[in-house]
Amino acid sequence: MSPSDYTEASSDRSHGERAAQMTTVTTHASSDPSQTARTAVTTTKKPATQGRWEKPAATPSPADCEDLVDASLTGNLEEVKRLLSQGVDVNCRWGRSRTPVMGAAWRGQRDVVELLVSEGADVSLVDGVGYNTLHWACSRGDMETVKFVLSLHVVDIDARTKYGETAADLARSRGHTRVLDLLVSRGAQ
Repeated sequence: MSPSDYTEASSDRSHGERAAQMTTVTTHASSDPSQTARTAVTTTKKPATQGRWEKPAATPSPADCEDLVDASLTGNLEEVKRLLSQGVDVNCRWGRSRTPVMGAAWRGQRDVVELLVSEGADVSLVDGVGYNTLHWACSRGDMETVKFVLSLHVVDIDARTKYGETAADLARSRGHTRVLDLLVSRGAQ
């Protein structure tokens, strides 16, 4: 790649900032061009700050979310870290509106769950059927992940899915008695 393939920032930063903040909008109130009005509009758009040899940051795509989900499901901590460092949204959505932390909880990848949470994953988000991360962890029966999610104090322990199931219902129906006992000891119905 040649240097011309990369974005070059303005040499006069203050001039570039002013140019990025002020835009003139031309409006036509009628079909008569003599009736044109010009209005200055201030925007919040920031100027490019890439230097001469820096490649502009890529916008993460849905494929990037799929890669993050795959790494989360398989417990690949290094790949999760790499993708997050590239700007993939930690709360991106995939099949049935699930987040990567939900997938990690379902697969019992507690280390990945903790990493995603430390990077801003919201365990209280719900998927298309109303499961949050606690529902997924209880469905799997992963005691350590359940304990971790409960320790965050952000998920309603009695939250119900669209089918009326609580996390305790899921643990009960799947035979995860230790998880069920923990939930009940924490006040679950």
